[in-house]
Amino acid sequence: MSIHIPVQADDNLPVLLVYDSENVYYNGSKKIDSVQRMLTADGLKVKTVMLENYRSGELSDNKYRGVVTLINWQEADLSNDNFTHDRAKFSGTKLHIGPNLQDDELEGLRAKKGMIIRQQLTLSDNGITEQIPYTNRMEYLVDVADSDKYGVLNTQNVGNQKTLPYGVKVDNNAFLPFWNTSGLAVNCEEKLIADLFNAKTDSRPLLVINNVTPTSNLEYLDKLVDDLYRNNVPFAVSATNVEGNTNQFAYKKYMYSLRMIELKNGIVFMRVPYLYSYTGKEINAQNLKATMSERLQLMVRSGVYPTGLSTPNHWNQDAVLGKVGLKSASNVLLLPDPKTYPKVKQTDYSQEFDKAYYVMSLKDLDKAKTTVSLTKANNLNYTLPTALNIKMPRTLSELRKVEKSVSGSELNWENPAAEDNSREMNFAKMKLEYHAGTYFVNGNEQNINDTAPVQKKHKHKEYQETGLNLILSYQGKFLTVFILVTLIGFVLLIYKGRKVYWDKFKRK
Repeated sequence: MSIHIPVQADDNLPVLLVYDSENVYYNGSKKIDSVQRMLTADGLKVKTVMLENYRSGELSDNKYRGVVTLINWQEADLSNDNFTHDRAKFSGTKLHIGPNLQDDELEGLRAKKGMIIRQQLTLSDNGITEQIPYTNRMEYLVDVADSDKYGVLNTQNVGNQKTLPYGVKVDNNAFLPFWNTSGLAVNCEEKLIADLFNAKTDSRPLLVINNVTPTSNLEYLDKLVDDLYRNNVPFAVSATNVEGNTNQFAYKKYMYSLRMIELKNGIVFMRVPYLYSYTGKEINAQNLKATMSERLQLMVRSGVYPTGLSTPNHWNQDAVLGKVGLKSASNVLLLPDPKTYPKVKQTDYSQEFDKAYYVMSLKDLDKAKTTVSLTKANNLNYTLPTALNIKMPRTLSELRKVEKSVSGSELNWENPAAEDNSREMNFAKMKLEYHAGTYFVNGNEQNINDTAPVQKKHKHKEYQETGLNLILSYQGKFLTVFILVTLIGFVLLIYKGRKVYWDKFKRK
């Protein structure tokens, strides 16, 4: 039996993520997306490869600092001997997610494996317990000694209850029996990944209003912002800009709403363009650069200074979108991918950022089946930069629900204005910087103001009282009076007739 002594990996090297299948039928792509985003949130460069596409010799100590194996389709029992062989020789950090643990992995974890079948589980951490969806089949570690544990799983078999670790780390080897994209498991997953790769101190979540666009109901947006400001809740918005119709009053009103956000302890992330809006225009580096540059300059000219970019994860897995669209920002909001999206020049590699937020829904967090609501657990911090997302309300009912959800939360929110680090955007010849609540453009401090857009002037057409107009006017009034008098007459006749009819039957 060969024993591999761990070596100190180069922190600048990427991590290799190998998954067996997208498992589209069971929406398995969400897990791949989630793992990618969390690794990026830990400040890692990632190369993602499907198991069947792995080539012999790819995984080596001089090319990667770690490897993550994600088993996404347990029933298929897919394998690749070249990958198994190379991983056994690899001395860097190893994380296995899901079933099908191999002998070399168990050796590194210094444990044996067991199996539970058809069980209802609970996950506990930080004094909170969450009910996990029914588990059909799950591998777990047996006889694990000298390990770090992240969360506790309990089976609910009466008389035969098992208590198992959720996450396990032994030296630079780690194991998670499954991966959840939200809920209490995320806190455990973040702690484990940070301990494995780039250790970080606990951080507070950032509240984000998502889907803000020029066509949003700005009255609802303003009310929500006022409510957050009144309750001393710092926040951010993911705001889409456009390059057309910018002289319209509606656009100026939109920019005014974004300026008010900056004045009320909020920051703005510019949302990358929706690619489906490129109707009749080729999506290439030149067009994309021109579009994003123009949108950013329009915002700056309107007194709005984005502090970063908001982007679906697939942009960071694309050579054109990532290199041209994202490299300008030091910090990004990594949104979950939509179900479908156009691919420009997909690549295996993703880039790193000074700060990348793992974004998940505040609503999903609130819906988790836990003993204590995860939105009321003020002792629950996140290890990696995490943003909790609320959708821009479209109706008054949605606005009330969002306000109630945020006001009912007891989370300690991140306050970007209180940070020591700067947030930067560099595009073309423009450098935007946000530090301790102050905005700079090319090194010059900017004065944020609340100047409202000039109101539209309504032109009233003069009404000429011609003879015909007077006749039609009087005719309409006469008809209205005639109809009312006729109806009253009918009512009186009916009443009188009914009285005469009943009088016939009365005894005289």
